[in-house]
Amino acid sequence: MSESTIANQEQREFWSDIKGDLWVTLQPRIDMMLAAFGNKALDTLDPQSGERILEIGCGTGTTTLALGERVGVSGEILAADLSQPMINKAIERADLGAQHPITFVEVDAQVHNFPTAMFDAVYSRFGVMFFDDPVAAFSNIRQAVRPGGRMTYVCWADRKANPWIRIPAGAAKAFLDLPAPPPDDAPGQFSMENEGRVQQILHDAGWTDIGLERFTIDGSIGSDAADAASFITKMGPMSEPFALADLDTQNKTLQVIEEALTPYANDSGVVLGFSTWIVSAMQT
Repeated sequence: MSESTIANQEQREFWSDIKGDLWVTLQPRIDMMLAAFGNKALDTLDPQSGERILEIGCGTGTTTLALGERVGVSGEILAADLSQPMINKAIERADLGAQHPITFVEVDAQVHNFPTAMFDAVYSRFGVMFFDDPVAAFSNIRQAVRPGGRMTYVCWADRKANPWIRIPAGAAKAFLDLPAPPPDDAPGQFSMENEGRVQQILHDAGWTDIGLERFTIDGSIGSDAADAASFITKMGPMSEPFALADLDTQNKTLQVIEEALTPYANDSGVVLGFSTWIVSAMQT
């Protein structure tokens, strides 16, 4: 993939460097944490046998394989991602176990020339929050969907309703120089937290019948506070600053996060709230 075929160069570099490698390493654990959200979006989309599905931000391929199970051998999955390490992992996993037609492409979905009006549906699990121009991206994706086709994706809702990441990130600021939250209209984990903004983006991109369903659960991020602190410094927004910090800073950061998470530990692990939007729309 050349630079001329991408619009989100910074995101490509970010997800193909430390962050992408960490997500490949942590794939089983991240998938366990995100399973409920991916499954909820999958059930909402309700893929049928024989359908063609476009997946945006396939990551390490867990949701891709699940989509393949739904559409069966008569269906087809085109799975896109711009993270080289993650899509390489997805290809490796599909080669080992997929029984269904799956094609992986390392592309920027905002500008990639997808086949026109080919797909019955679009699916994404946390893969659409990082576009530099989301209206252009969703317009481009819409062109790939046949008339009457549909889209479902899950994205993070408001920051305050997601203590699983807000609390440890807040504690980590004592020792890590974390980047400031991006503006509401900038790419980032919470770029689609505002319901009105999501509605406007999809409307401007030409989608219809737009709906958002709040999906909130309590979930565990670790077996105890120390385990949770170790995990969250590798997959949360502090992952890159933490990885680049010296050993003393890393140890101090782990300690302060562990202290912040200890009140939330019980027999089920460190349990905190997760809040998302399940977003649906139609192509007319």
